[in-house]
Amino acid sequence: MLPLLFFSGCPDATGGSDDDSGSTGPSAPEGFVLISPAEAVSGQAPGCPLPGTADSWKGVFIQGRTVTLSPYCLGETEVDYELWYEVYTWAITNGYTFAHPGREGSGGTEGAAPTTAKNHPVTTISWRDSVVWCNAYTEKTRGSTEQCIYRQGDDHTVVLKDASDTAAGDVDSTFADMAKKGFRLPTEAEWEYAARYQENNDNGNAEQYGSTWLTRLNSSSGAALPLGFDGLTPPTGKDWGDLRDEASRVAWYGYWWDGDANGGYGDWTDSGSPGIAPCKGRAANALGLYDMSGNVNEWCFDWYDDIAAGTETDPKGPSEGPASGSNRVIRGGSWNDNARHCSVGRRFYGNPGRCNDDLGLRLACRPWSSHMLCEPSVSCRGGFPPCEVSGAVSLVLVV
Repeated sequence: MLPLLFFSGCPDATGGSDDDSGSTGPSAPEGFVLISPAEAVSGQAPGCPLPGTADSWKGVFIQGRTVTLSPYCLGETEVDYELWYEVYTWAITNGYTFAHPGREGSGGTEGAAPTTAKNHPVTTISWRDSVVWCNAYTEKTRGSTEQCIYRQGDDHTVVLKDASDTAAGDVDSTFADMAKKGFRLPTEAEWEYAARYQENNDNGNAEQYGSTWLTRLNSSSGAALPLGFDGLTPPTGKDWGDLRDEASRVAWYGYWWDGDANGGYGDWTDSGSPGIAPCKGRAANALGLYDMSGNVNEWCFDWYDDIAAGTETDPKGPSEGPASGSNRVIRGGSWNDNARHCSVGRRFYGNPGRCNDDLGLRLACRPWSSHMLCEPSVSCRGGFPPCEVSGAVSLVLVV
């Protein structure tokens, strides 16, 4: 299905109402892509060799599962340290508490002011830090907590502001009010759809899920060839170096499969990557999203569990839940991983308190209404650039 193009104005800078009356169409904040899946995704069995035999290599659109997603917006890039630090320093003087202050890329000092590497992804932040930071960014941008998504599990009127609160009823039992228009983490289904969507199979590396074309499970986001791994036969006319080069076009990763057939990790060769890289350092995928594979792993909202067959709309977990668990979903692979972990079907997980130098976040939110434009005299707060006129526009993609 051909994509539709919409133009988006600056987001509501007043804290805004939820009244969408008068709207002529959805839009996205600056730096986001509007994604509007036209039809449900009908899951299917993998149609290609996978890097591993476990179900965790098969993604969320499995055979027997049908998923309908509402329109949503996803950040073009992972959250960089400059934006993280701006919101973090505001938040800690406005009632927010974090377990970790964040780090600039993999080599920065935690909590230090941004340097010339400010456009590297923020790292060493936990899932708990991420959801609290999303609330802080929402309040900073809108001027109130009204549109904050993450609420206390046993009292949905209480906005989460403390990432260090690990008592009963704490941040780990977060309730996500998805009707709100604040910033949040993507769900795993939203993340994978955005990583895999293709308009068609012109590059020969997509499979059809109902009427939707999705990148094959054994490939990086935006790649036209599979990743190299043991058990794969390279496509006709291609060798392991070709697979390495195509992966490197779209992803930052640590090691590539050289195909020497020695077995084990002896076949994984250092990619020569400098480590963590600036956001937008590789080519974008079909939706204009960068680093959906590689650079840093990304937190998703969901608790991690096995995926089950069924019909679901906007799932926030593997199968209508679970409402609790031990680990949250992580997707994407990183600069520190071998290339196979950058495959779009690979599911990871981590304790919500986990943090390290190859783990960050990407933002999601509901679409904005097209009438929510900044008044000419008002500058958009937070990470948004000022509006010179209320008609300022940017191009967003609807699929």
